[in-house]
Amino acid sequence: MLTRLRSVALAGLMTLAIAGCATTTGRPFDSEAASHFVDGKTTAAQVRTALGEPETTQDRGDGTSMWVYSYSESKAAVRDFVPFAGGSNHPARQMLSLVFDRRGVLESHTAARSR
Repeated sequence: MLTRLRSVALAGLMTLAIAGCATTTGRPFDSEAASHFVDGKTTAAQVRTALGEPETTQDRGDGTSMWVYSYSESKAAVRDFVPFAGGSNHPARQMLSLVFDRRGVLESHTAARSR
């Protein structure tokens, strides 16, 4: 009887643990603010003020630089772990890639978002 009770309690705890699983990478950023960036006009300082520090920076070796802002969040439900149950785990993602010229002016940028 005690073994069965332990098994039921363990199964309950595992279900709760799986039900509350979430994975997050990066930090969300204001995509509305990013929609106002203008190639050839917006500066690196203005982007930093609007969005904070980028997730990744890359010196491109020619005086230009690339900044990347990214965020991903995935929440799992018990249903996602049951075969043929039609899981609903669709991660939310944001990504913004910006290239700055030698003067620190935005040269080009691309944005992507999924829900």
